[in-house]
Amino acid sequence: MRKQLLTLLGFLLVQTGINAQTFTDNFDNYTAGNWLCTSNNAWKTWGNTPGGADDVKISNTKAYSGSNSLYFGSVSGGPSDIVLPFGGQYNTGNFDLSFYLFVETGKKAYINLQEQTLVGKAWTLDLNFDSIGNVSLVNTQSGSLFLGKYEANKWIKVGLQVNLNTNSWEFKIDDNLVGSFQNSYRQIASLNFYPAANNGFFIDDVNYTYTPFTLPSVNGAVTLIDKVAGKLAGQKTSPVIEIRNLGTTAITQAEIEVTYNGNQSIKTTTSGLNIASLGFFSIPLIGELSLLAGKKDVTATLKQVNGSADPVTTDNTKTISINPVVPAKDKMVVVEEATGTWCSWCPRGAVWMHNMEERYNGYFLGVAVHNNDPMENANYDVGIGTRISGYPSAIVDRGVDIDPSAMEGDFLTRILVEPKGVIKNGATYNSSSKELKVSLVTKFNAAVTGNWKLAFVLIEDSVTGTGTGWSQNNSYAGGSRGPMGGYENLPNPVPAAQMVYDHVGRIIYPNFNGLSNAYKSGINANDTFVHNFAITLEDTWDLDQLKIAGILIDPTGKIDNGSLSTIEVAIANGYVNGTLVASLNEKGLSKDRVLLYPNPSKDLVNIVLAEPSKVEIMSLDGKIIFEQAAEGTLSISTEHWTKGMYLVKVQSKHGEQILKLLTQ
Repeated sequence: MRKQLLTLLGFLLVQTGINAQTFTDNFDNYTAGNWLCTSNNAWKTWGNTPGGADDVKISNTKAYSGSNSLYFGSVSGGPSDIVLPFGGQYNTGNFDLSFYLFVETGKKAYINLQEQTLVGKAWTLDLNFDSIGNVSLVNTQSGSLFLGKYEANKWIKVGLQVNLNTNSWEFKIDDNLVGSFQNSYRQIASLNFYPAANNGFFIDDVNYTYTPFTLPSVNGAVTLIDKVAGKLAGQKTSPVIEIRNLGTTAITQAEIEVTYNGNQSIKTTTSGLNIASLGFFSIPLIGELSLLAGKKDVTATLKQVNGSADPVTTDNTKTISINPVVPAKDKMVVVEEATGTWCSWCPRGAVWMHNMEERYNGYFLGVAVHNNDPMENANYDVGIGTRISGYPSAIVDRGVDIDPSAMEGDFLTRILVEPKGVIKNGATYNSSSKELKVSLVTKFNAAVTGNWKLAFVLIEDSVTGTGTGWSQNNSYAGGSRGPMGGYENLPNPVPAAQMVYDHVGRIIYPNFNGLSNAYKSGINANDTFVHNFAITLEDTWDLDQLKIAGILIDPTGKIDNGSLSTIEVAIANGYVNGTLVASLNEKGLSKDRVLLYPNPSKDLVNIVLAEPSKVEIMSLDGKIIFEQAAEGTLSISTEHWTKGMYLVKVQSKHGEQILKLLTQ
């Protein structure tokens, strides 16, 4: 097939009366080894340097049709970065795109759609084909749009059919519909092939057709059903319906009805509007839908426009299918976000932490771990620093390091995992001394073995401050990189007076890894353990904004479960007396800097150190039987020691402490 760029001037569309634009290229009209963008100027590079480092050469290694294709391979990303402009920024009409893709065994592929003609401003859609047969469609605003499967090491036809009028997207593989979705980005301008790390893929037979749309006089369309997808079975939600004026006359009144599962219905009429031509408006519906397990339809219908039935009915109804995830009983997923006010991309993490809490309240435990700013807790920051590759980052239940915009996918995987243990928070507070006493009561659902650990965390919302380090650097300022939860409307940096920080990790005790051997070595189902902590709160902390969290860590280092409550709720739960683990200062360090437990010891003693220390254990005659430099928790077997009294000497930068240890 000969490469060509065609404008089909003679093709009259019955519905719109205007012309479609079509492009197709199978690369067979070029010489293998030549640069693509110098062979055909319809193709561009990201840096607009045809024949330069970011161009790609025509390949004849393999092809879907004919003899030529494009090959994109990279170990660490780039340098090839190829763009196919679509001839404009399209936000109405229909757009069909297809290409053939061959992903090499053990490799990945990354492709995206750009929103604007000037590349790098906003990514409408990212298509990720991983090395084990998974394909995900995501963007920074919507997060995960589609998760599915594909077959590597063979040619597959990848297709997208988009109705930009109604914001309806269909994803196809080999012409079979595998997923449909709506998108927070409503515009497309170009296609981008970029080999990210560990990418190895071929592209052939690229085609697109754009069919424009002519606006009638009066026409409203339903373009987004929000606040219903991405939730859990059992939750309740109030839908928000976005409508768009796809006519030339302003919309002043709209009546919307939403139905769910065929038997739940909410209707709202909104007057006093002034939606200009091509404008959008979001209408919150008054009422709630109770989300059920299983795949069910949500349908939004625009019943009236400007007091009458809409004369154009083809875009008045939008239906999406939702399949709320059924969470495991008593499961709470812990998401730890690495952030800092100095980090200009970290607003993305703050936005996604907010989104997750809004969507999954009661199932989501978020901690913002600050680095090198006034909210830093050194104990937490050092710990998470060993698990991430940069900022911003997030880890879900101590899994792999991910971008914060991808946390929802990992969350939805972990929320299905039945926890081995459940923690209940209790507390009592002395307002005179400002001492908060916390009880974490862990009940195990199943018998487990190994070194299970516990961490106590204190979190604060609505944190503000003045002075150095409190303003937030913001790469989203000005909106050139697309919407980001309102940060696109704020300056760079965002002044401290305009910043409110949530999920701030104030304390983690004893450290990121948790209290070693916090439970006995062999645990049976229904075994219950009580750990107590006491802390004197800082004057600058707001008691009403503090939250207590418990984190149960399994022997592999993953988080099994979390618990989260306000102090008010914890007090209502009741404080339970048990083992006093530590009395803490405002930094979350033990006031004594050292804790021995159990003491007396039968066969094991834990020495919890608040800072790097040298530990010596001596018999009463002065013989050293143990010596080690350590930080965190030391677990020492005393099973074969002579029963009796020992001296534990701990030397740190704060001096020397000697404690008594009794073995029985």
